[in-house]
Amino acid sequence: MKKNINLLRIKQMSIKMLTAISVFTLTVFFTPNFDISSFPILILASLFIISSDYLMSVISGIHDIPLGRGIIGFTAAAVFIYMAQFFVSGYTITLISSFIAAAIYGIISSMIPNKI
Repeated sequence: MKKNINLLRIKQMSIKMLTAISVFTLTVFFTPNFDISSFPILILASLFIISSDYLMSVISGIHDIPLGRGIIGFTAAAVFIYMAQFFVSGYTITLISSFIAAAIYGIISSMIPNKI
């Protein structure tokens, strides 16, 4: 049973990673003042955002409640997307663009189940 849960977590993280890459690719294309210099930078930024989101959910348990997947999740995603530019060279974004990216990311990630 434990092995299945770990496998499920790996699948969820893989789906979230692909979601983040897709969302940021679209968001970069459609959002002004959002620039990622190359595909490897896109992957690094996605890894940073996914791991930050995962750590926040593990530490706080905030994604286990409905409010955590709503306003708080949106705000946290916007902060993580904005903060990524300070940790990943070649990634720049404005605060407004991070809210747009967080909205798109939140809509898509809300369709991915956290637990089964």
